[in-house]
Amino acid sequence: MISLKRRAGTELARKPEKRMRSTDTMVEADVMACGDVDGNVLLVARSLRLNLSLLNNVQTLRKHVVDYCFLDDWNYAHNEQLVYYNRHAALTRANMLTMLPDVVLCDAVIECWSMLMNRLETDEYDFQRMSFFGIRHMDYLTKLLQSEDQATKNDTALDNLYEMWDLYIQDCQDVFNFNADFIFVPFNIEGHFACVCFNYKSGTVDLLDHQLHPDPNKSKIGKLATVIGSALRDYLEAKGVCRGSEMILFEHHLRRKINRRYLVVQLTTALILADKNTIRDEVVGKVNQFLVEKDDIWTRVHAQRKIKKIVEKR
Repeated sequence: MISLKRRAGTELARKPEKRMRSTDTMVEADVMACGDVDGNVLLVARSLRLNLSLLNNVQTLRKHVVDYCFLDDWNYAHNEQLVYYNRHAALTRANMLTMLPDVVLCDAVIECWSMLMNRLETDEYDFQRMSFFGIRHMDYLTKLLQSEDQATKNDTALDNLYEMWDLYIQDCQDVFNFNADFIFVPFNIEGHFACVCFNYKSGTVDLLDHQLHPDPNKSKIGKLATVIGSALRDYLEAKGVCRGSEMILFEHHLRRKINRRYLVVQLTTALILADKNTIRDEVVGKVNQFLVEKDDIWTRVHAQRKIKKIVEKR
C-alpha cells in the first residue's frame, strides 16, 4: 500500500509491493516494502543522527517516518497525534519520544503494541496461537500484589481487573483468543517493563525480560506472576475456558539482548504504518510535506540547537 517515491514529486506514493516482516520486533506490520535502502538520507532528529550506523539497513520510508516522529523542531508540537487505534490506544509525538534510550517508556506504547500484535496474529494465521493483553491493568495488579504481601483479599481490585480486561478485549474488536497456546501479560514495576508468557503448550510461565534476575521466583516479579496467573485462571474459567491450575513458574527466562535504538525504529514505523492506525493517511501526508521542506527544517533545527547551547553555557 505505502511505498516511497522520493524524487519524483518527493511523495510517498501508493502501489502494491511485497509484504515486509520485522523479526526483531516480532511484528509483521501491514507495511509494504519501502524501496531501496538509501544510506544518504538526510535525517533531522538528533536521536537518529547520533546513531546513523544503526540505520544503515533500514529502508528509506521507515527512516523518514521515524525522523518525522522524533523531530525536535520547535514548530512541531509534542502533542501531535501520530497513532490512533481507538480512544484507549493512541500515541502522540511525546509518547513516541519515550521510546528513546534513557527515557521511561510510557504505558500507551505498550497498550498500542499489544493491540497491534493481536490484530497481526489474527490476520496471518487461521488459529490465533498468541494473545496479548495490554498494560492498562497495572493499577489493579499493583493493588492485588499489595494484598498478597499483606495476606489479605481485595475483591474490588480483582473485579476491576476483570472489567479492565473485558474493556481491553472489546477494544481489540474481539480479536483475542482465550484458547491461544501463549497468552502474554505485560507489566510495569517501578518503571521497568517486562512480560510474563503463559505457555500452555509446555505448562510453564515464562519470563520475557532483557534484565537478568538471579532468582525471579523469589522476587517481586515472581510474586506478581503468581498473582497474574491466579487471576487469569479464574478469568478464563469465567469465560468457559479451563486451562488447568498448575503451571511451573519461570521455567524459562527468555532474555535476548536487542539494541534498543534499532528496535525503536522498527516498532515506531510498525505502529504508525499499520492498517489499524485510522489516521495513517493523515500522518503520511504530513511526512510528504516534511520531505518537501526537509532541507529548510534541517537548517532551522541546526540553528535552534546552536542557540540552545549558547543559552545553556550562560
